[in-house]
Order: sequence, then structure tokens, then C-alpha cells
Amino acid sequence: MPLAIAPSRLGAALAVAVASLALPTGAVAKKSASPKLPAKFQKRYHVKSATADPDKDGLTNFTEYRAHTNPKKADTNKNGTPDGSEDRDKDKLDNATEQRAGTNPDKKDTDRDGKSDAREDADHDGLNNLAEQNTANDPGDPDSDDDGIKDGNENAGQVVSFGDDGVLSLRLASTGKVVSATVDEETSVDCSATADYENSYDDGAADDTLGAEDGDLSDDSVSDSDDDASASDDDSAEVSSDDAEASAAAVRRADEGDDDPVLADDEDGLATGNECVDAYLDAGAWVHEASLTTADDGTRLFDAVALVTGD
Repeated sequence: MPLAIAPSRLGAALAVAVASLALPTGAVAKKSASPKLPAKFQKRYHVKSATADPDKDGLTNFTEYRAHTNPKKADTNKNGTPDGSEDRDKDKLDNATEQRAGTNPDKKDTDRDGKSDAREDADHDGLNNLAEQNTANDPGDPDSDDDGIKDGNENAGQVVSFGDDGVLSLRLASTGKVVSATVDEETSVDCSATADYENSYDDGAADDTLGAEDGDLSDDSVSDSDDDASASDDDSAEVSSDDAEASAAAVRRADEGDDDPVLADDEDGLATGNECVDAYLDAGAWVHEASLTTADDGTRLFDAVALVTGD
């Protein structure tokens, strides 16, 4: 999410120049072909498209095939956890994250390089796939919010401590280093659920096919123990662009005129008066992104902090 910067600090903000990347002369960009669903899977569940999402659980039919879930049921095993939030291969990445990262939700080490999928950095932005999941960034997009800055350079991480003096210490997910600065009355603190951040991603329906291998398409892996398919076929289901716009707007801060309350210093100096601070800004909280600045007297300050509230 683009972060709002307090008006009094606009003069201290630095402009970020983004260089365009081009293929070397003569180079040709390769386009991965989307694999087809195995015939047995198509017949069992009455689906055809690998990229459709008939149960609207965020997983394409191809990902459901790989995860051994039912493409017609959002919670295949009826345990209260949506299929997208399940972790079939126990690699700490849920099925939805594996889809975005292009990894196989049925294999802990998709490319068999000795490094688990959680430790891989699919989009080469400085955050590994698990860090992207924890901070609600997109493991398949190096710049999740399209602001020209890679996710690994936006101070995503986990809160180490938030003291009564307003000093916030944050362990960066990209480097493991701890940065500390003050949250004061001009700091913009926002918070959104993981799902809200994810709704604003510029997802491609076929992104989950990038890590597909020939061995992934065997009919043998279609288990007869899976739940029976629904009789109806809704392969043509698409997400409304209006809905996507609304979801993105819900978690995107306006450049001006934000009605969220600013922080007010209490008599002990602790920043209060903001629901996100009172409810979520504490040790262990995940930070989607944050921006820092330096005051005229040399004090390090947080301009803005975007917290992750969970699913």
C-alpha cells in the first residue's frame, strides 16, 4: 500500500527514480505455456480450464489439482480453514502463497535445489517467499504496490518492541537488521487484514503455472479419496474488475484528506488515539511496509507504518 506522509515532512521526502529495464539486443522473452489439467481430474470434477476458480477461494483449478483439494469446494476437508490457507506440504507456505510464487503446494522444495520453497525469493525483490507471506506482500511481484520501490526496500518486517517513549524497533525481513525510530503525533499508522492487501495485488490467473513440471500433470496423483465434485460447472467465473478496484481502494490510503485520527502524545509520551496503534502495534506484529525520515535535530522518525492484522 502506498503510505501517506505527514504534510509537515513532505520537504524531507526523497524522490525515487525508477530505471526501465530492457532485454539485451537480440534477446527474446520466453513465455511459459500454461499446462492443461489431467483428463482424470477434469472428468472427476467437471472442470476444463486450468486457470478458472469455480469455488472462488483464490486458487485456480491447476493449484487445486496440485494441492489435492476440490476445485468446487472452498474448504475441501471442512476443517474451517479455506483451501488457500492450508499448507499441504508443511513448508510454512500456504497454498495461496505457493500459487503466487509459482511453487508446488505438494512439494517442500519445488526445484529440488536443497532450499525449501519458503526460503526461495521467487520475484528477486530481497524478501523470501515466507517473508512475503508474513508481511502480506506478493511473492510473485517484486513491487507489490507498484510504487516503483521493490518490496525488500520498503522496511517490511516484524515489530521487536514498542516502548512507552514511542520508540518502535523493527526487524527488517530483508536483512534481519533492527531499525529503531520514534512514532510521534505526525506518524501515519494504518492497519489492514492480509486478505485486503492481497486483494490489491495485480494477480495473473496463470501465474501459478510457472513452476509446473511434466511430472505434475500425471493422472495418477488424482486421489479417489478427494471429495466428490459438484454437479455444476462454473469454469467461466471471473473476478469483477469493479470488485477488484473496490478491494484495492479499501486498503489504499488517499494522498490527501485522510480522515484517520493522527496520534496524540499522552502525558507519558506514548503515542495513542489510533485504533491500529492501540490494537496491533506491539511486539510480534508484522509490518507490511514503513517509511522513515530524520528530523532537523537528528532524531529518527517513522513517517508511516502499515501493519498486518491477520487473515
